Amino acid sequence: MTSISIDDDCQILDDKHDEEKCSDNDTDKSITSSTSDSSNECPFNAEISSKLSTAFAKATGIDIEFAIQLLKDHGWNIDQALKATYEAKEHAQTIISTKENWKKTNEKYLKIFSWNTDTTDCDEIELNDLIEQRAETIIEILLREKPDVILLQQVGTVALTLIITYLSSLYDDESVQIDSPNNCNYVSIFTRKSLVKKKNISIISNEDNWKMLKIEVEYKDSLKLDLFNAVIDENTSSFCFEQINETNPDHIVISGISSKISENSWDFNMCDLNDLWEKTGKQPEVTYTYDPELNSNISGNEKPERYDRLFYRTSTSLNDQFKPIHMELEGIQHIKTSDRIFPSTHWAIQGYFDIDS
Repeated sequence: MTSISIDDDCQILDDKHDEEKCSDNDTDKSITSSTSDSSNECPFNAEISSKLSTAFAKATGIDIEFAIQLLKDHGWNIDQALKATYEAKEHAQTIISTKENWKKTNEKYLKIFSWNTDTTDCDEIELNDLIEQRAETIIEILLREKPDVILLQQVGTVALTLIITYLSSLYDDESVQIDSPNNCNYVSIFTRKSLVKKKNISIISNEDNWKMLKIEVEYKDSLKLDLFNAVIDENTSSFCFEQINETNPDHIVISGISSKISENSWDFNMCDLNDLWEKTGKQPEVTYTYDPELNSNISGNEKPERYDRLFYRTSTSLNDQFKPIHMELEGIQHIKTSDRIFPSTHWAIQGYFDIDS
């Protein structure tokens, strides 16, 4: 809905100046108290509404189409729209702040990164060019964070090729195509060469040709992990978790899951796994990975959702020795070529686990 530039200070509209610009035969009507009607019907004529939207976009640092949508959502009431903009900016800043103390812990904890990149290939050249630009920022974030395991969902061929190329010196990779040959959509698992050794690779599928990628690895030459990565819906969720639940109980399980299943439709009884967000305190600032209020890549009136989850299960031998420590969101920076566009429609999840050996 709104594209918030975190580093910019939003400036309040100069009331007198913008009332003059946005008035047309309504000089007695103040823009800042435009309407209390909850309807998104614009109370102004086309010229006034256009000028109002332009002024609002300039003042708040958001793109014009998102300014229009934001004003519509708040009945063209400037005060309410501004309040929503500032609240979104404050929320984004909170997300940034929660990560500051964790950037020096790269080698201390097992670090897992899961991200729906939403970079499926497109037939339009301009959109493919944009996917390349988004992929470059994704690569920049991954190389900056250097997680031990990277789980990527909905990766297109263009983005995947770039990511593999730039990460090949540090990471081993495996991918499986999850859509039709014409769509070229993958899930991928990258493992850090210096710390993680691959032991076995499996592609799990059902009768409808839905696929999940599984890799058995050894972490620091001692810890056995089973890594899963999948995109699910309500028809494939049960099968997915049945397969994960059957994993060797002596192995730690880490699973990246992306879906369009809303919180209200999620069946929490279908998986014998722990949800990282729940086990790290349900921090409100990292609840939503699909957030139209903050992510300007998303159009329309969708509500924020927790579409992406990182699940885990400890092994029988470790029990409480394997502990989730922290969860944060990544991918909330704009791409280099635009101050409006993010690398994905989804935020990434980064989790930290302590292994008390």
